[in-house]
Amino acid sequence: MAGLFVAAAALTGGSSSAALPPPRPTVITDVTVIDGTGAAPRPHMTVRIEKGRIVSVAPSGGRAPSGALVVDGRGRYLLPGFIDSNVHVSVYGNPSRRDTSVKYADRGEELALEFAQRALRYGVTTIRDSYGLLPPILVVRDRIDRDEVVGARIKAAGNILGWSGPFSLTFSLTKDADLSLFQEQWNDLLAQGMGEEIMDMTPDELRVAMNTYLDKGVDFIKYGGTSHFLRPSLIGFSPRQQAVIVEEAHKRGKPVETHATSSEGLRLAVEAGIDMIQHPELTSRDLPDDLIDLIVQKNVLCGMRANYITGAYRQRHLQKRAEAEARIAKMPPPTTSAERWRRLDMLGDNEDVQRRNAVRLIKAGCRITPATDSFYGDAPEFRRTPKTDEAEPGIGTIRAIEGFVELGMTPMQAIVAATKNGAAAAAMPDDLGTIEPGKIADLVLLSADPIADIHNVEKVEAVFSKGRMVDRDRLPEHPLFLVKPEKTQ
Repeated sequence: MAGLFVAAAALTGGSSSAALPPPRPTVITDVTVIDGTGAAPRPHMTVRIEKGRIVSVAPSGGRAPSGALVVDGRGRYLLPGFIDSNVHVSVYGNPSRRDTSVKYADRGEELALEFAQRALRYGVTTIRDSYGLLPPILVVRDRIDRDEVVGARIKAAGNILGWSGPFSLTFSLTKDADLSLFQEQWNDLLAQGMGEEIMDMTPDELRVAMNTYLDKGVDFIKYGGTSHFLRPSLIGFSPRQQAVIVEEAHKRGKPVETHATSSEGLRLAVEAGIDMIQHPELTSRDLPDDLIDLIVQKNVLCGMRANYITGAYRQRHLQKRAEAEARIAKMPPPTTSAERWRRLDMLGDNEDVQRRNAVRLIKAGCRITPATDSFYGDAPEFRRTPKTDEAEPGIGTIRAIEGFVELGMTPMQAIVAATKNGAAAAAMPDDLGTIEPGKIADLVLLSADPIADIHNVEKVEAVFSKGRMVDRDRLPEHPLFLVKPEKTQ
């Protein structure tokens, strides 16, 4: 960091409700701009920021305004802030995580803020929470929007409509008869009245329920085009019901997306007019060519979990698959369909389906954006083994961006996916996603060229959030799940 700043003042978020100081006028000088549009990098540029927005992007020269923060960009690369279109900032249990759910049930606001701050450290300036506890998430979203605390901007969907909470049949194949009172209450808190009961509503009843839910202040709608799981992949809503969901959300200017794990479930949602598919690669079988063509034709955004099918995660899968193949080779032939499914599960076969689907979607020209499914999972004190980084806040997004290149994108295409396409997913294309005059100054400064090597997106030197330079070393300020290393003297 030495020599980076001619003058510096860093941003942190306090725990009080007092507003953060207004952003200083800032000038980033002699920097190479990779603006998120897909245009070639522009070296020796100066970017001026006032009142949290970009006011000019011009060849370097001239003097900085008096009192401005001047950042030396020589040898550095300036990108728009990264956007992750599918994260989970609250803890939510399932039958294997009930201890974490109980212990942290009343700490949702702290956890949501920790997640947003951990994401921001890596240059992820906007995150979309697509399944989580709505009340605490909205509180933290609004505090960040009001500049009371620093963190990645949050967009929230709350429940996945048609599913219940994590201790439910639709989410985890958990029967009502097996639930404790706490788990029933947790399901209701997450479902917010839009759980399994809405799947058998008439279109007119569903229209009323939709507007009641939209009144809660959600930023976008996500619904279960199928069940949560791959097998059986059950279609949840009729075409008429899906049309109502999309129509009512669009009337309020809210984008709509789906989780669907079968090709026919996906097709129904695309035909209903959704704006985005979450993890379209995650289906029970390889996607048909004509469905991929339809997704491209409709220009539907595709939020992809590249972090789970590339890099170190992929290498671990291949090793496990090889070991499973060796064990299966010593077994007698399967005699039932259940035995055949169990062996496919041993092989992790669906991970190979996901990778094939992802490669084909990218090659076909789908609009892709990182959607990592990053989540908390078990609290650190309840883990038997360490959690690997591909699903951790912030770094998971970086792994997805790097993974896009492994799947066939150029580095520039991967950057556009994480910036411009992410802004479209967040319904903020006029404010975010590119480095242009008038845009909010959410920016990432890298010390090495990501076009030469996409892994250089890891080399973050500075992050700007709404024009303020972030004190990354202090984030998260009050960690609950992040175990910080001991400081040495």
